[in-house]
Amino acid sequence: MSVILPGHALPVPSFARAAALSRPAAAEQGIGLGEARIVDGVPVQSLTMAALVDAIVAMTRTTGVDVLVGVNAHVVNLARHDATLRRFLATTTMNYADGQSVVWATRLLGAALPERVATTDLAAPLLAAAARDRLPVYFFGARPGVAAGAAERMAQELPGLAIRTSHGYIPDEESDALIRDIREHGTRILFVGLGDPVQERWVERHRDQLPPVVLTCGGLFDWLSGTHRRAPQWMIRAGLEWLWRLGLEPRRLARRYLAGNPAFVAAVVRQRLAEASRRPTRIAHHRAA
Repeated sequence: MSVILPGHALPVPSFARAAALSRPAAAEQGIGLGEARIVDGVPVQSLTMAALVDAIVAMTRTTGVDVLVGVNAHVVNLARHDATLRRFLATTTMNYADGQSVVWATRLLGAALPERVATTDLAAPLLAAAARDRLPVYFFGARPGVAAGAAERMAQELPGLAIRTSHGYIPDEESDALIRDIREHGTRILFVGLGDPVQERWVERHRDQLPPVVLTCGGLFDWLSGTHRRAPQWMIRAGLEWLWRLGLEPRRLARRYLAGNPAFVAAVVRQRLAEASRRPTRIAHHRAA
């Protein structure tokens, strides 16, 4: 029996049909996706929080499957060494800047994103819009009881929110039953919180069976349920939320941040230098012509 465990690997899927199943329903319906910036090979769309919420609500009315991923330094680092994840990120409808490090990187690269759109901050206005427009929502992931606790809190805060949940510790062979439950709920927005890159692999494996909007969300349910407490606002504004999280879970996150953050900075600097070295060649060629 194989089990879907947050933070543990699923069997690596085939991406032969990824481009076809990405089904850019949003683009086909004329939904604005913003201009993409490239950070170490990963495309990240340039959208504000408000524009992203509006785009997602519009996506719920399409007939395709639109997949959105919040990108931070950790995701970029994983994609650098994981061709499967890298290809997946190239087939999503939209990747947005979940981490402040990604916003800083785009500034260094000369094409700054307008703002950070942390998934933990995106959840509140998006769920409020779902309650307003009667869009059923599904939380899938985290340890038993966590997603349910998050859903209970959100339902209390947002009357009219139709929400159903499943924890992430289910046998892989029960995914079909889970998807039936997701579909029977009439889900329009599915949050998948299994951790990177497990959640992305699960989405790719079942992409053609999923509801109109799918967001990978990492540990979102821990924050929404109150299991973990958000950093103070001054730390969030200063881009130091990673330090707060490191203090909460030092054993799990030490490698991600203490080794991963310098690796991310080095990769962005290499990209900046590589792009700068190519510019004079293009200018000289243009003048010669």
